[in-house]
Amino acid sequence: MRLRIRLIAFALLLAAVALPAISRAQDASKGIKVEITGLRNNNGQLVCSLWPGPAGFPRDDSHILKHVTAPIKNAGGVCVFAGPLPAGDYAVTLFHDEDGSGKFKSNIVGYPLEGYGFSNNIVPQFSAPTFDQCKFHYDGNGWKQIPVKMIYR
Repeated sequence: MRLRIRLIAFALLLAAVALPAISRAQDASKGIKVEITGLRNNNGQLVCSLWPGPAGFPRDDSHILKHVTAPIKNAGGVCVFAGPLPAGDYAVTLFHDEDGSGKFKSNIVGYPLEGYGFSNNIVPQFSAPTFDQCKFHYDGNGWKQIPVKMIYR
């Protein structure tokens, strides 16, 4: 009888230990993949940000939901926002951090000195785009793929 209780207790312990790993595996099977093309070289890295709403978009980094960096290969790259993301509207901003500084470079008047991009491939003319122009819907299931072509000025 004691052996049976110990076996059951051991089996419950194993199940409790395995549950978080199973949960993480399920979380890794969904999210948002941003496929970036049109980089002018393979220098540096891509810096991508996922925005959950219009607050602070696109300049106030304190409102970013997730921030990732990705390597560049063959003038392209993929930024992956994996894990449990609730269904909703999101937008993506990104830039080509050619010098690896982690900072987006612009001149005194704000003119971009590095490549950048937005979801929906919005190409701003005289000012930064709005969240509504860049937003897309993610249903919370599987992978959502977002293509973005880099902009260089």
